[in-house]
Amino acid sequence: MKLLLENWRKFINEEYEPITTLRIFDFDETIAHTKSTTKIWYPGRSSIKNPTEPDEILADQEAFDKFMKSAAEREGIDSFDPINDLQDLGYEINLDDYSVVIEPDEITVVTDIMRNFPEDSKTYIMTARRGNALGPIMNYLDEIGIDSNQVRPIATQGESKGDVIAHMIGQKIMDDGKSNINRIEYYEDSEKNIVDVKLKVCDNPELNEIKPDNFELIIYKVVGFEAGHDRRYELEPVSC
Repeated sequence: MKLLLENWRKFINEEYEPITTLRIFDFDETIAHTKSTTKIWYPGRSSIKNPTEPDEILADQEAFDKFMKSAAEREGIDSFDPINDLQDLGYEINLDDYSVVIEPDEITVVTDIMRNFPEDSKTYIMTARRGNALGPIMNYLDEIGIDSNQVRPIATQGESKGDVIAHMIGQKIMDDGKSNINRIEYYEDSEKNIVDVKLKVCDNPELNEIKPDNFELIIYKVVGFEAGHDRRYELEPVSC
């Protein structure tokens, strides 16, 4: 949370610039596919008692999201990110793989867009990973030829991405009472996050009061599919 707040302060304390567009990119399954897995031990079991026998090994983001949704429903948890609540109930959730970038496969349909920086825009990586992952993510950008100095990283650490984006819009208000941001491009693979952003940005009466008349949110859903022996990706536009 501390790192998220530090990035947040950097955003709101910047002097006004001729910025009209925010480009926001998720990382996992959006910029790159990695070999990260999540290991989970149920209450009463642990990595100390059962080091080689986790109850669940979640191989990717989709499996992780499905498990979290199912476990939250089973335990009566309704928070946006149930990780902390599940841990309080005795679940051990090992996210160590997500503190590094393991065997990344670049998703070029996204990175080819990301590496071009329009003059009137700012580019962000907004990842649900914890703050200790930001260094490895930025290093990876440099490795694939994306200038990390032009990218601002934000680790939401499980917070609602919709809430964060809504606040970003609301923190830059011009003399006419409207935000200076009139366009947001959001690249994301997670349906859960896309629904959340649409709810918090498209269907937010309080935010509507400060949106410029020409405001638009363009969501590009990153969809992966198997093509022979390869995994390919395409972008599906989603509108408010």
